[in-house]
Amino acid sequence: MTTTELQAKIEALQAALETKTQEQNAYQGQIDTLKKQLADLNKPKLTMLQFDELTELVEQGIGEFDFDDLDNYSIDYGIDYDNRVTCESFCFDNIDELARVICETVYKMFAEANEDDNQLNQD
Repeated sequence: MTTTELQAKIEALQAALETKTQEQNAYQGQIDTLKKQLADLNKPKLTMLQFDELTELVEQGIGEFDFDDLDNYSIDYGIDYDNRVTCESFCFDNIDELARVICETVYKMFAEANEDDNQLNQD
């Protein structure tokens, strides 16, 4: 084979490889879309109005939490090399209480359903 023939063969193989790569990427995109649809299939359905109300309730729950209460935090102090008091660590300890307040507020949006009733809401 000559140099020209080899060069042409290399270019043809590279073009074929690029085509296959594009096809593979297209298939991967389709697989990702189908996986998302499968995951969303079993989720409860909400309207945009319900999503907005849920967002407002979460914000309200966060607003009702007392972030100014110092008992919610662990603070470790230290003395710097020039005798300044420094905060060496600062940690929010009361995440369970924050979650409780938010959930308590959000739960007001929903009514408890039996398993049979809930299946009707999914369709």
